[in-house]
Amino acid sequence: MQPLLGFFEKFRQSFTELAPARRWSILIAAGITLTALAAMVYLANRTEYKVLFSHLSGEDASAIVTKLKEKKLPYEVTSSGDTILVPQERVSELRLELAGSGLPQGGGVGFEIFDQKNLGVTEFEQQMNYRRALQGELARTIKGLEEIESCRVHIALPKESLFVSEEKKATASVTLKMKPGRSLGASQIDGIVHLVASSVEGLNAEDVIIVDNKGSILSKLKGEAGISGLSGSQIEFQRNLEKDTAARIQSLLENVVGRGKAVVRVSADLDFRVAEKTEESYDPESPVVRSTQKQSEKTANSGAANSSAGQERLDEIINYEINKTVTKTVMPVGEIRKLSIAVLVDGVYTKDKEGAESYQPRDKKEIESIESLVRTSAGFNAARGDQVAVTNMPFKKLDSEEGDSGGSWLGDGLVQHSSLIKYLLLLIAVILAFFFVIRPLIRGLAGQTSQRAVENQALPADVIELNGSPPSLDLVSAHEKELSEVEWTRRLAVEDSKAFAELLRNWLK
Repeated sequence: MQPLLGFFEKFRQSFTELAPARRWSILIAAGITLTALAAMVYLANRTEYKVLFSHLSGEDASAIVTKLKEKKLPYEVTSSGDTILVPQERVSELRLELAGSGLPQGGGVGFEIFDQKNLGVTEFEQQMNYRRALQGELARTIKGLEEIESCRVHIALPKESLFVSEEKKATASVTLKMKPGRSLGASQIDGIVHLVASSVEGLNAEDVIIVDNKGSILSKLKGEAGISGLSGSQIEFQRNLEKDTAARIQSLLENVVGRGKAVVRVSADLDFRVAEKTEESYDPESPVVRSTQKQSEKTANSGAANSSAGQERLDEIINYEINKTVTKTVMPVGEIRKLSIAVLVDGVYTKDKEGAESYQPRDKKEIESIESLVRTSAGFNAARGDQVAVTNMPFKKLDSEEGDSGGSWLGDGLVQHSSLIKYLLLLIAVILAFFFVIRPLIRGLAGQTSQRAVENQALPADVIELNGSPPSLDLVSAHEKELSEVEWTRRLAVEDSKAFAELLRNWLK
C-alpha cells in the first residue's frame, strides 16, 4: 500500500510542477477520454428495443399498447404510430402471449363480431355483419403471405331472386399493397383468386379481380384463361422444363468450349390435354365357352307286342364368346410436342507477338460436333419436328461489375451478434485510451521525475576522484543528465579504458 501512495504522491508533485498550458491539455484529454468511456458504457448497458409488430392498423396498435400497459412493460411507439418496440429479450415471449389473445387481428373485424350477442338485431344487420366478418377473415388470411403488407377484400352478394333468369352472380375484388421490392408470382395470384372464390358461396374464380395499390390488375380477366390455355402451374412446369434442359446442355458445352463461351435457349411446346385411350382386341382363334344348354327327351310305346320299343331325343346348345382384351391408357400430361433449341457459341481468340488479340471462328466440323452433342443431350426427336440451331459468333466483352453478393448475410450477422460487437468495441476503446492517452501521460510525468532526480543526484564519488572535480551540470547534455551510475560506468569503460581500470582497482580495494 505504501509504494502505491508514494507513486501517487510523486505523480501529484510532478503534475503540479508542469506548465499551466500542459496541465490544461492533460486535463482536457483526460476529460474527453472519460466522457467517451462513460458514453460507451451507457450505450452498452442501455436497454435495446426491437420491433414487436409493424404496419399495424390503428385498432391493433391501440389494443396492443393497452395490453402492454396492463403488464406494466416498457415500450416505444414510432412517430407513424404503426410500429411498436419492446425490450429485445421480451420480443418472442410477448408475441406468443399477444397471439394467444388474438392480437394483432390484422385490421378490420372477423368472426369475433358474433362473440357478443345483441338483442333486437335485424336480419339486414346480421347479413352485413356476416359480410364484414367474411371480408376481414379473408383479408387476414391473404395478408399472411410474406410479400403482402396490407390487404382489403370487398364482396358483393346479390339479393336472392325467385326467378333463375333474374339471379345475379356474386363478385369480389381484392386490393393488395406489396412490401417494397416484393411481387407475387402467377401461381400465388391464382391461389388468392381460388381462395376467395372457394370461401364465398356462389362465387366463381373468374368473377374475382385482384389489383395492387397502384391500380394495376394482377388477376386474369374473363376469357383470358381460355385464350392462353395454360394455368399458372402449367406455365411454371413449362418454364422449369425449358430451364433444366438449357442448363443441362450448357453445362455440357462449357466443358468443351470453356466457361462463359456458350449460351443456350430452349423453347418447349407441351401438350397439357388430359386424354384417355381405350383399346379392344379380339382373338377369334381362341373362343371361350359362354354357356351350354342340354335337353333330353325319351318316349315309350304302349303296345304289348313291342313293349321295349321307344324314342329318345337329346338337344345340346353351346354358346361361344370371342376372346376380347380391353386396354385403358391415361395419356401423360405435359408431353413434349416440339422442342426448339438455339445455341450461341463464342469463337477462338489468339494473340500475336505484340499482344494484340484477334478473333477466329470455329471450323465447320467442330460446329457439327457441338450440334450432335446438343441433339443427344436434349433427347432430339426428328419425328415430332424438333429443331436445333448452333451459331458461332464473337461475344461482346463487358466489364465485369462486382455485385452485392454476401451483403445480406453480412447484415444478418451484424444484427445477430450486435451485443458481442458492442462489448468488443467498448474493450477496444478502453485499450486505445490506455495506450494512447493514459500511458503517454504516465510516461511523461515519470520521465520528468527521473530527469529532476538525475539533476539533483551527485556523480559517483569514484568518478569524481578519477576526474579530480565533478563536471559542471551545465556542460552535460540533456541525455547525459538522465544517465544512471551503471550507464556512467559503461560509458567510462568504452571511452577511457585506463580510467575504468583504475576505478575497478579502487572498488576491489
